[in-house]
Amino acid sequence: MDSSTQSVSTAAPKPKSSWNIMRIAIFTVLLFVCVIISIVTYCLITRQNSSSSDDVTTKISTSITSQRVSTTSKGSATEISVVTATHPLCQALPFSNYQSYTTGNMPWSISVADLNNDDNPDIVVVNANDPSVTIYLNYGNGTVRSISFIVVGTYSVFVTAADLNKDNTTDLIVAQASDNSLGMLLGFGNGTFNTRVNFPVGAYPYGISAADLNNDSHLDLVAVNDHDNTVSILLGFSNGTFQSYDLLPTGLYVTAVVTADFNNDQLLDFAVTDYSSNTVSVYLGHGNGRFQQRQAYSTGTSPWGMAIADFNNDNCMDIVTANYDNSTVSVLLGNGNGTFRSQIAYLSGPYPMSVAVGDLNKDTKIDIVTGSSTSNFLSVFLNNGDGTFAKQKSITTGAQLSAVAIADLNNDNRPDIVTTSVSTKTLNIFLNSC
Repeated sequence: MDSSTQSVSTAAPKPKSSWNIMRIAIFTVLLFVCVIISIVTYCLITRQNSSSSDDVTTKISTSITSQRVSTTSKGSATEISVVTATHPLCQALPFSNYQSYTTGNMPWSISVADLNNDDNPDIVVVNANDPSVTIYLNYGNGTVRSISFIVVGTYSVFVTAADLNKDNTTDLIVAQASDNSLGMLLGFGNGTFNTRVNFPVGAYPYGISAADLNNDSHLDLVAVNDHDNTVSILLGFSNGTFQSYDLLPTGLYVTAVVTADFNNDQLLDFAVTDYSSNTVSVYLGHGNGRFQQRQAYSTGTSPWGMAIADFNNDNCMDIVTANYDNSTVSVLLGNGNGTFRSQIAYLSGPYPMSVAVGDLNKDTKIDIVTGSSTSNFLSVFLNNGDGTFAKQKSITTGAQLSAVAIADLNNDNRPDIVTTSVSTKTLNIFLNSC
């Protein structure tokens, strides 16, 4: 028994010593592996940081010298397209040769809207001498097809589009000048329309705007009446009917109307062109369909057409008018409180009637387009970004232009131009390739 015990006690230390040596060896190996991994990781991080630094330097250099760089990596090319917003091609206004489509007699006004719920903007033209409206449905590629002529009231001179009965389809309202009424055509959502319903207004209505003027979530109508120097306000019920109109006095021979919030109080206002007074009249809204007395601001001679936009990026709405008798456009910059600065006038083509606005050269600044009613070209005014505009550029089109509009007709995120020519009885479409 003693021998057995001694054998056990003398043999025991050998396995313990061997295990310690093995632990030391394993620890050493693990330590070595950790060192190797640390060295490799450090090298990779250093290399990545160096590469990222080079990328940043390239991007900064590209941004600064974007106009001069001609060959770069694919990634840098994307940077250039963003930074170089005013590429020379865009400054040259690269519009296609226009495509023409037949209208009725004396095409006088254009409206652009989706009439058949296919998410493509369609075109409506009102023909004063027929009188009729022509419906052009868009294929989505900038070409259109005429599907119908709809008879409207005598000497109709203006058309606008809106959903007047909340059925998610677009309706039309026509200014029937000689009938002293507005003609409503409720849409079926397929480019066709219901029987026309007329609403009496003042004498010789010439322009219309649809907007919610009394904050009841129903679209209302405001129409300018050229022969009795008034504005008619028709409050809507969103079922295709309207409350009897109120009349407000204007300047002499009003021809156009726009609605917007001019004083940033979240209530809609409107402005009209006083053709024979050489003024724009601004009416600030109370939010209940009632308005303050008009405030008049001087324009060029015989302001006919009008459009609105924020031309100087100050979040205040501005106004531009097309002045027929002295062949100019007037820009009135808004102060954001319902008042406007003195006009800045720019020479246009002869006798402009209509004006439209949009960013035509992809520099995020709103430009101006107007057409000559006695010649065959458009005048384009590119925005400098501060509310001033460059000298007009010309685009040849059909003769005797009566209306102009801007919209993306071929879904390429570039605004195109649409005009009507009285002498050729055509609708003309210019596709933008900027």
